[in-house]
Amino acid sequence: MKCSSAPAGFRGRYLTEPTVRYAYSEGAGPFRIVPAAVAMPVDRTDLCVLIRHAADTGMPLTPRGAGSGMPGGNVGPGIVVDLAAFDRPARVSLTQVANIGAAVTWRTVNDVGRHFGFRIAPDPASGAFCTIGGMIATNAAGARSLRSGSIRRWVRGIEFVSADGECGWLPRALAARTHRRVTAADRRQLVERLRVEDRFAELQPTIERAAPFIASRFPATSKNSAGYALDQYLASGDLLDLVIGSEGTLGFITRVELQLERTPEAVGTLLLAIASLDVLTDVIGTVLRHDPAAVELLDRTLLDLAGARSSFDVGDPAAVLIVEFESRSPQELRATMEAAERAVAPACTLTRRGVTDRERELLWSVRHAASAALAALPQERRSLQIIEDGCVPAAALHRYLRGVHEAAREANVQVVVFGHAGDGHLHVNALVDTTVPGFEHRLARLLEDVTTLLVELRGTPSGEHGDGRLRAPLLERIYGSEIANLFRAVKTVFDPAGILNPGVVVPANGAAALTQLKVGPNAPQIPHDIAAALRHIERTAAWGTPRLTLLESIP
Repeated sequence: MKCSSAPAGFRGRYLTEPTVRYAYSEGAGPFRIVPAAVAMPVDRTDLCVLIRHAADTGMPLTPRGAGSGMPGGNVGPGIVVDLAAFDRPARVSLTQVANIGAAVTWRTVNDVGRHFGFRIAPDPASGAFCTIGGMIATNAAGARSLRSGSIRRWVRGIEFVSADGECGWLPRALAARTHRRVTAADRRQLVERLRVEDRFAELQPTIERAAPFIASRFPATSKNSAGYALDQYLASGDLLDLVIGSEGTLGFITRVELQLERTPEAVGTLLLAIASLDVLTDVIGTVLRHDPAAVELLDRTLLDLAGARSSFDVGDPAAVLIVEFESRSPQELRATMEAAERAVAPACTLTRRGVTDRERELLWSVRHAASAALAALPQERRSLQIIEDGCVPAAALHRYLRGVHEAAREANVQVVVFGHAGDGHLHVNALVDTTVPGFEHRLARLLEDVTTLLVELRGTPSGEHGDGRLRAPLLERIYGSEIANLFRAVKTVFDPAGILNPGVVVPANGAAALTQLKVGPNAPQIPHDIAAALRHIERTAAWGTPRLTLLESIP
């Protein structure tokens, strides 16, 4: 696939040098795909030129923010579109509304909002570097999703560039556009109605007739980022609900209007250790009656990995729960935490409360120590995100956790498990020695068995990270062929030429989940120095590092 020259009229950087393409061949996930070119549009007009060129030539486009997405939606064989040029200042109003460029990071918005006493409600662990556009593209969530849900419910509108090369505004019908500043230039560039809206009107009756089937086949989970959100669209009637979570397969997001929330006055942490998974459901149920903001699970596998790196000894439990409470006052917080601790203490081997920053940091050190241990793995031993985002109904969490461990034993794959227990949501890192022949087959078996388990429990393979290239081939098993066909119809309406991130969400014919891995003997070859630099980013979670800056640091 060749695209050696920039499209006529494109003013941004258009790079085809091999070193640049190699630097963009990986993201946070398990894949390596060397693109044909990297484009950096400077504004909406530039992006529209690029999209029209891609439609004319059939060249695929892969939108990319920080590159921190795990399932492979940020790498592709055509043109990787780096949207850093859309990194405009984040504007926050006293009405708790933020108007944000797509490449602005979560941390930046929160730093601005903090001056007004506001914050973004969802809190992804990647918040230091993940972009707002990336969060919308995957319907991201985080530890506080137990209370705040995913980013979807906080989106008031998005500026959207379609596969037709048109730019318009997709609003939340119930959200008055009170803060978005429409300039004279905006009025010239933003169309009142996108052509895709007219095409979609022809598909809409088909989706509405399928409503009962959609209700019966969509996962019975508190959050879901797998497939196109037909259920959410039917509930709202807002086209942006299909775009949220679509991972750049339906169009480009260039600006977002978000509803913020007030920062709580007091925050506290409660650590609970349990001796057996048999009591996990009961302990979580008891804690939930006290309205926590987050309930995080640290499985025995993670505790073993943390080992001596942790500055807090929790003993030898089957699992640890870290519970976050938020209140309007320190007095209310203390009363709530004391009541919750009393209620769960009989089922726990250890309980600890933390209300000061130092106390809370000590309790969270158990979790943070595991991150350091993962970063210190030897070169040949890699942590791969293969089944890292499964979510089931909260009452089925213990069955899912046991099933994951059983599947890992059967596949002979070591795993490290943690997650958002209140949502029934687990993140699983597979640790494999990539020098041992056949590790890919063991990973494939693990993925197969866990997918079967998710279908049985009516769960989703993606609670908050999206499908990417990894999970797209699994969706027909999760939803059935009828829903999968509706996904294809939505994709065709939005992207008739098939140029927007093909192979993501809607898989290519015959696509397999575990191809083009970045490790092992079959990995696409890239220069050793670039591979080492990308590995350093992975080890240190330095996903905010611009790839061109990365290249400048290589001797």
